[in-house]
Amino acid sequence: MIILMIHSSFFSFSTREKAIESAEENPLHDFKGENVLVVFTAVEEGDDEKVVGKAVTQIVEDARKVHPDLIVLYPYAHLSDRLAKPGVAVSMLKEMENMITKEMKVIRAPFGWYKSFTVSCYGHPLSELSRRIRSEDLEEIRKSEEVKYCEKFGFPTSPHATFMRRAVISWLKNNAREMTVETEGNGSPVQGEFSVTYSQQRGKLIPCLNESPTITVNYGGEFNVEIPQSFKDSSNTLPLVSRGGGVTRVNVNYLTYYFLTQSFKGKVYPTLPMWMSPIQVRILPVGREFLEDAIKIAEELESRDIRVDIDDLNDGLGNKIRRAGKEWIPLVGVLGEREAKTLSLTVKIREETEQKSLTVEEIASMVLTSDPVKLKRNMPILLSRRPKLDYL
Repeated sequence: MIILMIHSSFFSFSTREKAIESAEENPLHDFKGENVLVVFTAVEEGDDEKVVGKAVTQIVEDARKVHPDLIVLYPYAHLSDRLAKPGVAVSMLKEMENMITKEMKVIRAPFGWYKSFTVSCYGHPLSELSRRIRSEDLEEIRKSEEVKYCEKFGFPTSPHATFMRRAVISWLKNNAREMTVETEGNGSPVQGEFSVTYSQQRGKLIPCLNESPTITVNYGGEFNVEIPQSFKDSSNTLPLVSRGGGVTRVNVNYLTYYFLTQSFKGKVYPTLPMWMSPIQVRILPVGREFLEDAIKIAEELESRDIRVDIDDLNDGLGNKIRRAGKEWIPLVGVLGEREAKTLSLTVKIREETEQKSLTVEEIASMVLTSDPVKLKRNMPILLSRRPKLDYL
């Protein structure tokens, strides 16, 4: 939300004609007043009840410094190029009016009308003030201890980071049971509409905490997803879910970070949810002679929607196991002579810290029961074909 406050010795407006079909009916057509604080207001995509509350607090605080006889809330679309939908904007302006009424005298100019206005600014130091109101105060976000887990996977621009955020969006979509249509760029979706918006962040960039773009999932209606409204790391309290104007919004960057921070709680080894792991199964052939068998097993797993790759680097088994551990890969399968004969793998299960001999069918069943998303991998099937990833 953007507000421009003008402390005016005289202010007047008069409605002319409707600018949009959904213009408010029976509006206040004309107004004239002296010693008025005019609050030109643009409600933007993604604004929620938290923004409304912060805007009202700011308006009342500034008004008490200049002592106007009246506050005029004046819708003014020209302050922004990313406006909320009319219905959402009207709802938030009404809420602002109701909240300010409890503190000071206020009227609201009608929404959706062409209007002429006259303003005469006092010209004192506090007579012209502009504010951008955001749901989060980005300046207050501090780099925390847990950010090391984001840096480990190369956030914000690595293949691992890209996949994880995409998986979180798909996981949310899977939880939107009543989704009727999917769009991009609409911050104020209608009932049943699932939309993803992207915005540029300001301030110091911090992996997971303050990234560009900031990705928001917007759902028209009540979105009963099983995640907390907010969570705390060692330095910040971060909002995950906000609601306002009939829209539920989820911060994808923060939610990805939330899942990363949960990965090491109560576990021997940090483990991502299966659906969020870029690679779910890694095959480790103990020698070059088993590479062809590894490819056959990988192709069979891939045909069953499993994200699998093969460590075909000319390296010892110990180094291959350590490499897989650095990526927190859930299932790591060793392939030697015995496994090649039975088309099975000796699998180290990261979460259970144990090894089992598993067939392709058993591996697929273990993965798919924990992965409702079933995204395709975004990296080559052979490690030798990967670009060098300095963060690993």
